[in-house]
Amino acid sequence: MEKPKVGFNTAYSVVIANMIGVGVFTSLGFQLVGLHSYISIAALWLFGGFLALNGSFCYAELSAAYPKSGGEYHFLRTAFGDRVGFLSGWASSIVGFAAPIAASAYAFSKYLLDVTRFNVHPLVISILIIVVISIVNCISLSHSARLQVFTSFSKVVLLILLIAFGFYSIFYMHADTIGTKHVIVGDYATEMISPAFWVSLIYVSYAYSGWNASSYIIDDISNPKKTVPRSIFWGVLTVIAIYTLINIVFVLSSAPAEIIGKEDFVFFVANNLFSTYGGNIISLLIAFFLMSTISALILIGPRVIHAISKDYPFFAFFVKHTKNGIPLRSILMQAIISITILVTSSFEFIITTMGLILCFFTTLTAVSTIVLRYKHPNIERPIKIPFYPLPPIIYAVFNLWIMYHVVSSKPEQALYSIFFILLGVIIYYFAKNNKK
Repeated sequence: MEKPKVGFNTAYSVVIANMIGVGVFTSLGFQLVGLHSYISIAALWLFGGFLALNGSFCYAELSAAYPKSGGEYHFLRTAFGDRVGFLSGWASSIVGFAAPIAASAYAFSKYLLDVTRFNVHPLVISILIIVVISIVNCISLSHSARLQVFTSFSKVVLLILLIAFGFYSIFYMHADTIGTKHVIVGDYATEMISPAFWVSLIYVSYAYSGWNASSYIIDDISNPKKTVPRSIFWGVLTVIAIYTLINIVFVLSSAPAEIIGKEDFVFFVANNLFSTYGGNIISLLIAFFLMSTISALILIGPRVIHAISKDYPFFAFFVKHTKNGIPLRSILMQAIISITILVTSSFEFIITTMGLILCFFTTLTAVSTIVLRYKHPNIERPIKIPFYPLPPIIYAVFNLWIMYHVVSSKPEQALYSIFFILLGVIIYYFAKNNKK
């Protein structure tokens, strides 16, 4: 019996849910350390969206030409061989999914505790939400798909309302206390060419990460050659508009000193816009958003582990799935890894190191579109990159520039990233030599 598959709504909602998550609700406080002008902040999110859109064109072509689950693992393995493919799958499994699950769960607990003020350690709530959502995803694909569609579209509607009521509150309800008080123009031209701008883009890139989400579950999507590219393209455009507008609301609502360096800065923003009662409601809604993100990551991540395990018998334990096509063991392993990261790493470390590693492998994937055009010139490409080869070149060049500035300003994170990749190399050779 053919296993059940999902359509455009689920694929689109998976992209939206993966993109709109912990990054947009936690990163502005770090960006304001080096940037002050609201124009610089808006430009930061627009430029980050522009890069994501160029990257999405690359993934759309790859997903349509090579419709198989695994995302970068499958694409880079086809372009550069088993070693690079394995390393990208290793990074996706740990950094691309397990680490964001940990970060999202921690942010979820912070926003929830802002409202409830329970005398509970954030780690307890973080671990609990990972366990509960993992169990939901173990039940069946149809249940998790319905949960994903519901939470994702609710997230978009609620964010749009937050944008609309946020602008209304700034310029009408609280025009005398907020209004144009925090409209800081500053020397935005200088800021936009400063190292701080490019370093901040690693946070923005992380916030936009997830636009390739539906490419990880191609085997579970009906008519993937059309559905996956459409879900990626429309998902990215939706999120660019939402991210840019919502960050303008955040910046105009509060003095920088109130939110610099705070992971749960939206709680303070919402208190300024909607009073304490309204701030509590917004914080609860953000917790709901983050639950949706965790659900999407738990839905997709195990498919990468499952794809690797089918190619390397050393990981054969993870090949088995239920009669409904659920990779149960991979889901459980991802939950264990996420909880381990959660209890051993700081929030900022997870975000910066993870952003750097993901930036490296998505850049390689963009380059792979050029490589595969030469390797497989006759393969059918139902979706082609517009203005080729500009999008992959633009995406790769600017990402390399961003990584240069991050490595220069945060050498410790760069060393951890190199160590992580070297560990993946060791595991690859161990798995390769034990294929029997």
